[in-house]
Amino acid sequence: MPWPPYLSTCQPPARSLEQALGALDAPADYEHPWLSPFDAAALASESALILRDLEQYEEALTQAEDAVRLREEGRARSLALSRITLAGIHVLRRDLDAAVSVGHDLLSTSPTLGSIRVAHQLDDLRRLLEPHTGYRPVREYLTRFDDARRARMLLLADIITPRGGIPA
Repeated sequence: MPWPPYLSTCQPPARSLEQALGALDAPADYEHPWLSPFDAAALASESALILRDLEQYEEALTQAEDAVRLREEGRARSLALSRITLAGIHVLRRDLDAAVSVGHDLLSTSPTLGSIRVAHQLDDLRRLLEPHTGYRPVREYLTRFDDARRARMLLLADIITPRGGIPA
């Protein structure tokens, strides 16, 4: 599948996405039970991040929605990370209602998931939403978000130090 013309001005990302697309059909070099396979959902997720960074928000939104759709029946951590990306893209597009809606779905994604990466990305999402607390749905969501974050951090208390690092 060729990438849209707007990527032609961004040669390194376009080449990387083309190579990733080609890798979907390649056999895995190595399999391990802790490693996730590179599949269409992983490509959609990574594409969403690249397109977001390129400020191509409409295209990023499409890829992020695909990533969530492809992960709904799969790994909770990957689904949570995909929903964080999707909510963040909605914020960047100034669609706060959509961001809050995805955010509520996110909070119901395996509340017992203990992942440092998810916790850090949730913190990034909160920082992205903070400037919009004048909007009541965002303010109400952040209250629920903070309650869920406290519960999640209790799960990670043994592996995250008070400064947010990982003990040696």
